[in-house]
Amino acid sequence: MKLAIFSMVFLLLSMQEIYTPDFCASMQIEKAGIYYDGGNALFPASLHLAFPRIYIDEDGNAESLPKSSVEGNISFLQVDGASYRQVTLKIKFRPYLYDHLIPYLPHYWEGWGGERIPYVGEWQLSYEEENTSGWEKKEITGAINPACMKGVPDELLADADFNGSPAAFWNYEVFSR
Repeated sequence: MKLAIFSMVFLLLSMQEIYTPDFCASMQIEKAGIYYDGGNALFPASLHLAFPRIYIDEDGNAESLPKSSVEGNISFLQVDGASYRQVTLKIKFRPYLYDHLIPYLPHYWEGWGGERIPYVGEWQLSYEEENTSGWEKKEITGAINPACMKGVPDELLADADFNGSPAAFWNYEVFSR
């Protein structure tokens, strides 16, 4: 009987929700890129990530679709009585189209309007949190897409998979080579 009660208590304690910060709530997107305003207590500094430049030939071909990232670091931070160190926020852009599909880019290019490429983002927070046994390393990641952001300008909403729902952001940093 004691074992059953102990097991149930352990199960209930292990089902507690793990806090995941909402960095998208502190981000805005525009044609130039993403701006994080420092609105989250776990990373109270601003960051800006520009969309990567893409070079396309007259047939809609590209040698590669570049990625971009920016990161900020805070050496020590206290939030609500908890201590954190080596806090790093990284924001990344990657093409919606995976590398192995680049040979098919000309087929997508016209359907996407011939002047833009869809991109999605990701944020990654890594830090060490002080607890009773020392410092514990933690890492949390999340997607940056139209579903997680408010106020995305219509011109940036990319229905990249042609299903009627925006799944990415349009990158207009596209140039002829």
